[in-house]
Amino acid sequence: MIQKPRLNTAILLFAQTAKADALYKPLAHNGALMDVLNEKVTKTAKASGFDFYHFTEVEQRGVGFGTRFTNSIQDVFDKGYDSVICLGNDTPLLTVKLIQDAADALKKGKAVKGKSLDGGLYLIAINKNNFDAPAFQDLPWQTSNLATSFHEYIAVQNQELEVLESLADLDTEQDLEDFLSGKDARRSIIRLLLCTFSRKQTHYQYFHKQTTSVISLLPLNKGSPKAA
Repeated sequence: MIQKPRLNTAILLFAQTAKADALYKPLAHNGALMDVLNEKVTKTAKASGFDFYHFTEVEQRGVGFGTRFTNSIQDVFDKGYDSVICLGNDTPLLTVKLIQDAADALKKGKAVKGKSLDGGLYLIAINKNNFDAPAFQDLPWQTSNLATSFHEYIAVQNQELEVLESLADLDTEQDLEDFLSGKDARRSIIRLLLCTFSRKQTHYQYFHKQTTSVISLLPLNKGSPKAA
């Protein structure tokens, strides 16, 4: 009896280094914050048990976000994988279970999206045989229309789409303040990580929330990646 081969899945973290991203992302000036977020997504991805690749600006090819992201996915497929789970680094509530749920959907031939509250995507999972690179590249990346357009992209291919729970991502100081003010246990854990990390810095200052935002709990220096 011939057994069906196991789906060969890899995780792609598409995120520039702090130095490169400092030019683009509003929070990128805060290297301490981005260090925590980078470390957390890396640990979460590796804990899922799948092969893991981090494509920074060194590995990315092409001009423009859509081109570089599309080429990075193709590069992972060219390594011999059947499917790719793509992550950014600005969604601190991402869990191993969400990654595993995406992998399970891929095994059923589905594509997967994890929607950010601002209309973007914190997770995209896609199989190689359903990857239309030109159409994928032309999606409205880094806009609030991305989640809807990705849904339409999948529908054109007559593919099923698994939708994960929506999560907050961190793009601005207001995003961070809103996130840290949340009351649920998961946010409390991230808050503790951020504050613990910040206390280790040389230039640590605390200002009351009424005079500055919560982000002033963290030391300000150069920062990091824009999520895919």
